[in-house]
Amino acid sequence: MKYLMMIPMLGLGLIQVITWFGILPPTYLTISLSVACIVVFLVGLISVKRYAGRTGASFGEEILGNLNLKPFLCGLILLAYFFFNFFYSVSMGGNTKVENGKYFALRERPKEFYEISELEYNERQPHQVRALTGHTLLVGVVGFVMFCASRSSNKSSKKDAQNTRASS
Repeated sequence: MKYLMMIPMLGLGLIQVITWFGILPPTYLTISLSVACIVVFLVGLISVKRYAGRTGASFGEEILGNLNLKPFLCGLILLAYFFFNFFYSVSMGGNTKVENGKYFALRERPKEFYEISELEYNERQPHQVRALTGHTLLVGVVGFVMFCASRSSNKSSKKDAQNTRASS
């Protein structure tokens, strides 16, 4: 199951990479992978709720109690990338729209749209895609981590229960 859950995250990760090279993926692919990452988050959330219901323990305390340096640093690096990606992509891509065959971008002060060329519009699109898919990718990663951690904690609690029965 966890390998199946990795597919949308790997897809959105690939979209993150190719948009740095100015390549735009098809919209249907981006949207479907984003929706799938939200589903991964919901599955992870349900898994955590079931874990808490079975054991009565706080899942957050369990995770923080078993946290090693390597996963913590990986998470910190990913979080830093997502913040950088969001602010960079929003500042470079901004908010654009197409009306009557003309291209517009939103100016900060005053907040109004001004006309831009088609080339500039096309240059802004990868930044917008990266900013939008970064959020759902982060949500998917959090859901995946919750799912895997609740499953591994569940296995260790089953082993503890078996060891307790065997020693009795």
